Amino acid sequence: MSADQPPADRVRILTVCTGNICRSPYAQVVLGAGLEWARPGAFEVTSAGTHALVDHGVDAGSAALLDAKGLPHDTFRARRLTPALLAQQDLVLVMAGHHKEYVVDEAPSVHRRTLTLRELAGALDDIEEKDDWPWLLSQAGADDVVSRWRALPGLIAAHRSRGRRRGERDVADPYQRGEKAFARMAGEIDPAVRTIVSWERRLGR
Repeated sequence: MSADQPPADRVRILTVCTGNICRSPYAQVVLGAGLEWARPGAFEVTSAGTHALVDHGVDAGSAALLDAKGLPHDTFRARRLTPALLAQQDLVLVMAGHHKEYVVDEAPSVHRRTLTLRELAGALDDIEEKDDWPWLLSQAGADDVVSRWRALPGLIAAHRSRGRRRGERDVADPYQRGEKAFARMAGEIDPAVRTIVSWERRLGR
């Protein structure tokens, strides 16, 4: 296995924001819990920040939301995004468009497998309105969870020019902006996560 090739036994997803203490850890924990429920043991969801507050825990605003969901986060520590980390991922889910630009500058080879979180959720729904996901995945030779997620960015790219496309909507940054800002963040992340988890749950092994 080459240095930039993810392990073959599970899908590796990285969520990315700026400081890696508000949006991306919240998305990491919520998405990780949902995918573990949908497909136990098949995913590794982690996070990093373009300008991370390294070794900080989850911000109190995001921590309160995770606590309310009963999702643990005590061991979390913020870390900086690096090209080596990006190269290990099957999918990079950024919180905003400017994070995507940063990712591509750092590691051009991951361009195709970098999407905003809400862009991914929108694409899953948009494609399902026009095509049959099991058939598309079968045609791509993606007959298990790992090959499915590694084929997904290419399938999305191939269908982007067809019909209505939902924009690359950002998740608003709540840092130091109070409870309402964190509630808005959760209101943008949670539906996207539900869409992604539901999509995986409906498919086969």
